[in-house]
Amino acid sequence: MTIATKNGKRNHKIQIENVGPIERLTIPLPEAGVVVLHGRNGSGKSHALAAVDSLVSGRGKLPCRDGAARGLVAGCGARLTIGRSSRRQGEAEVTTLEGKLDISQLVQPPIKDEDAADRTRIKALIQLSGAAADPAMFKAVLPADTSLGELVTPEDMAGDPVALAGKVKRALEAEARRHEKAAESTELKAASIRERAGDVDPAAIEPHRAEVALQEALVAEGNLKTTAQQVAARRQNARKAAEALKVARAKTDIGDPAEIEAELVKADEMVVKLDKALAVARERQQGLRKSLGEARRHQSDVAMLEKALQNVPEPITEEAIAEAGRAVAEARSQHAAAMEASHARRLLEQVEEVLATAGQAREQADSYRAAAGSVDLVLSDIVARVTKRLRVEAGRLVCDTDRGAELLSDLSGGERWRLALEIAAEQVGQGGLVTVPQEAWEGLDPQNRTEVAEIARRVGVVLLTAECANNAEIAAEVV
Repeated sequence: MTIATKNGKRNHKIQIENVGPIERLTIPLPEAGVVVLHGRNGSGKSHALAAVDSLVSGRGKLPCRDGAARGLVAGCGARLTIGRSSRRQGEAEVTTLEGKLDISQLVQPPIKDEDAADRTRIKALIQLSGAAADPAMFKAVLPADTSLGELVTPEDMAGDPVALAGKVKRALEAEARRHEKAAESTELKAASIRERAGDVDPAAIEPHRAEVALQEALVAEGNLKTTAQQVAARRQNARKAAEALKVARAKTDIGDPAEIEAELVKADEMVVKLDKALAVARERQQGLRKSLGEARRHQSDVAMLEKALQNVPEPITEEAIAEAGRAVAEARSQHAAAMEASHARRLLEQVEEVLATAGQAREQADSYRAAAGSVDLVLSDIVARVTKRLRVEAGRLVCDTDRGAELLSDLSGGERWRLALEIAAEQVGQGGLVTVPQEAWEGLDPQNRTEVAEIARRVGVVLLTAECANNAEIAAEVV
């Protein structure tokens, strides 16, 4: 139990008579330091500490010494009479922190799980600080646009700070995991799209240009094939004309049109002159006219054939047509490559968009993860109101020693008691009194005892404790 006087002054002793095995004991109270009760087991050391507790708090029941009618505990402005019923007179001029700090809860809570034990320790320190479960203290660590109401229920906000901090931290970590899963899912989607995109052909031209080139190649090929057909037809006609000309030129019995015409003139003259030969001449005339028509047609045909032979185009080679086909195939291939490349580029653009979304999710996850880590800073700030020797990291109490940063639970029992006594002494302040269980004092080595005594003198408090000794009767000694 920890107590402190209201005005900084104290009675210089506490008198105990006929309590448990104690017949008479005077406990001196120096201005500061350590007072140790010495005695064998059963000599009444624990009864003496309990008597001081009852004197100050007014609670608890003390036994009278065997054979005594009544017992007495007096000091600090109060008097406690013990008999068949206990009666307390006066008020001890002390203020008590009882119920706010249990030193044993700092040293070793009765919990096997060290995480849970540290939560109990942190709760004890926060309880001592007087801090309530104010949701506003977590607002500063939350990510932007996130309210505490999105993470915990109103019922949670009404609990103690440690419980609230744990729920806020778990909620933030859950949000971080949710965003991390979203980022992983989005990154897998991006990888799938990238795989579908394949490798973009750097030589592939823009799809519109490839489409134009393909159409031009197709038109060129069609025109060339049409021209080749026309040339082939003309050459076929030329061959036929050449054959017809050859046949026409072979017909020498038809005669020359001019000579036939001259003879026709003579014949006409003879018709005029020779009526007698009219029938013969008319017959001859008809024959000559027929021959003249045939000769003229023949001459026209020959002229046309000769003219046709003068404009015969060179034939379109199979190589030229094959080359045009190859040009079409190349244009078609480039067009296909361009379309594939365009599709791949669109997919890669999607990849960038998806990865940007994944990056945002990662950033949000990091912000929630960082916020979860900052919850410990909130608890550390509250703990710092009690002591600068401890801080909260990952939900555990950590202190700095000459060996480096260590978990409070990893310190030896003596080291933990020394630290707890330092905190208790500083919280009580000048003129205070701290009762320390016997096992706690006996667990300290001589160096730690010396240091604890120095702390008590420095802050102006008295530590009252006990240890086993060979003396038969209990006695109090100022260390």
